[in-house]
Amino acid sequence: MMYFFAYAIYTASWDLLYSYSGQLSLGQALPFGLGAFFTIMLTQLLKFPLVPSAVVGTLGAAVVGGGIGATTIRLKPGYQGIAILLFSQVLYWISLIVYGEEGLSIFSAAPPSRMTMYFSGVAIFGLALFATYLIQNSNYKLKLLAIKGDNLAANVCGINVSFHKAVVFFLSSLLAGLGGTYYAVFTSHVDFTVFVVPNSFLPIGMAIVGGMGFLGGPIIGSAIISVIINILPIWYSLAVTYFIYGIVVIVILKLRPTGIVGLLQRRSRKGSSEVVKG
Repeated sequence: MMYFFAYAIYTASWDLLYSYSGQLSLGQALPFGLGAFFTIMLTQLLKFPLVPSAVVGTLGAAVVGGGIGATTIRLKPGYQGIAILLFSQVLYWISLIVYGEEGLSIFSAAPPSRMTMYFSGVAIFGLALFATYLIQNSNYKLKLLAIKGDNLAANVCGINVSFHKAVVFFLSSLLAGLGGTYYAVFTSHVDFTVFVVPNSFLPIGMAIVGGMGFLGGPIIGSAIISVIINILPIWYSLAVTYFIYGIVVIVILKLRPTGIVGLLQRRSRKGSSEVVKG
């Protein structure tokens, strides 16, 4: 469940960026990993209390990740995604050189109990879900969709395209940083592998499986993929696990591009229409 909470928030951050404003990040591990590293660094190296470290680490990830992302808003989605991916790989090598393969760990005489971490995850997950719900049911979403549809037309209509693209990048980085912070706290460790390319593609696969642009998409997608990548290795090798993970994503993308949530909504509308006809 702790992995699920972290991954669901992580996926929601990517989905907010892509499904609403049309901006593509292929390096979403950048703010996710920054939140993890900032939190552990403040806790371990500067001896800050855990809760303030988590808050500052999340905000730091939002500032740095959003700032880096804001420099790419004028690029086309494909080039933008590659640019952010390259930035994340720069952090990959910096973290490897500075902290080595062992990374950083939290050493505490009284670490949070599992129940504390679980209920903290419930609270953080609920807060992130509520924030996403507010955005989805606000006029701000209409501005973002207009930007996604046509930048020039949105600009002509009086929408400050560059400003809102930058804002949504900061919001996305804030959510990703929150997921990374929670991930680092419950694992009590962070290293260079948090910036690896597969970690950046993880929320994309989860969003595809669950359904992009839907509130429940990140939840369902994260639940399914979390089970696959955390439970299957108990019986099978990592190669088999990620092979199954890839097959699931490809099948969903090929047969049901709207994901599981889209399929459920389609069946619901079909059932409602049959009732009306009856």
